[in-house]
Amino acid sequence: MDLTWLDSILPVLRCPVSRQPLRFASPEEKRAASLPESDPALASEDGARIYPISDGIPILLPPEVTAKESR
Repeated sequence: MDLTWLDSILPVLRCPVSRQPLRFASPEEKRAASLPESDPALASEDGARIYPISDGIPILLPPEVTAKESR
């Protein structure tokens, strides 16, 4: 999946919870979040929050929203 377009907007993206800048998540962070290492994801600057990228689109929903949807 080509995510080069994301490089141009990544500097302005922020975590919806902490307002920290986002960056690409490391394999270790994805593993800790129970995401496959091969799947792309974004992480907050401190690594406390991980946001998956689904079909090339970052899912920037706070955890409480995604938890309600999975019920």
